[in-house]
Amino acid sequence: MASAPLRCKTIHFLIAYDHDTRSRIVMEEFTNGARAVEAYGDLERQYEDHPRIEVVLLGADSEKAIRVTHPNYFDDQPLEELLQFAR
Repeated sequence: MASAPLRCKTIHFLIAYDHDTRSRIVMEEFTNGARAVEAYGDLERQYEDHPRIEVVLLGADSEKAIRVTHPNYFDDQPLEELLQFAR
């Protein structure tokens, strides 16, 4: 009998990134997808008049994965460390 495939629990990362200061101004984690989408909408409305602030909602199994796939939101992380994650 075949075993069921392993399923990773998705973590949703809500990030607001200020392109002028090259820094995250918000980073929250959610395990509840509906709550994450609700918070995303709230944050989008909060920053709708700030075109240089980008609000994104990303999903992955870990923050480490997000740091590898979206390093532009983690300018505080040294390149060498990002490369180590990719190995």
